[in-house]
Amino acid sequence: MIVADLHLHSTCSDGVLSPAELVKQAALRGIRWIALTDHDTTEGYGEAFHSGHQFGVTVIPALEVTCFELGQELHVLGYGVAVDDPRLREHARTARQRRLRRLERMVAHCRRLGLWISMEEVADHSPGLMYGRPHLAAALVSRGYCATVQEAFSRYLEPGRPAYEPPEPFPVVRALGLIHATGGRAVLAHPRRTFCSPRLLLSLIRQGFDGIETFHPSHGPELRAYYASFARCHRLLMTGGSDFHGTRPYDERNLGTVGLTAEQMNALAERLVVCC
Repeated sequence: MIVADLHLHSTCSDGVLSPAELVKQAALRGIRWIALTDHDTTEGYGEAFHSGHQFGVTVIPALEVTCFELGQELHVLGYGVAVDDPRLREHARTARQRRLRRLERMVAHCRRLGLWISMEEVADHSPGLMYGRPHLAAALVSRGYCATVQEAFSRYLEPGRPAYEPPEPFPVVRALGLIHATGGRAVLAHPRRTFCSPRLLLSLIRQGFDGIETFHPSHGPELRAYYASFARCHRLLMTGGSDFHGTRPYDERNLGTVGLTAEQMNALAERLVVCC
């Protein structure tokens, strides 16, 4: 039975549920531990924490740092960070600026393709201050250019598609430094999406990661077993979660079914300092 989901996104980044509603939905599915891992921000932690008290859910302070180096996007989960640290607030501010510049370029690409989208329309689809590709996709659907968000991504917004723009560079070592400096543990998110080569995975882990996301919707049973063995061999933390955003057809199915069992969460808690 899954009791912990340590990879969730709210309206503070690119999810559709508020932090409080996300905690409630997790509790209704029997989840007792969560981590709100919004992209590059801990803004939603306070709301989630108070909702956790109401529903009996422990909320681990966390975020997911977006990195881009050598032409590749990687995500680093940070658990147990000091959410009020000014370095995290400054990171959130500069990350918003990078995302905004990227989105402006993508909107310009869309307009050159005859897709008459404005930044104001994209902002209308974001309940918070963090804009991203899901909000641009929603604007394309609202305009009738695409039937679904998934179609908008596959036709225009994925790498190699005509409106795609890569993120601005942000190296992994900076993410690791930020997370460690603010008291957290750094975990490589959904490695299957990024690495097929064990050699590349090992070289990345040796940069200073504390753990690896073993359980993720993109990992089948064999891959989960492989990453679990890899983590044990290299004395890494093992985490897991649904990566819930609420924008994809499978999100509802994964919430409450992908994550950690009580035994796995207890083993993680022994090594993870949880400030909550």
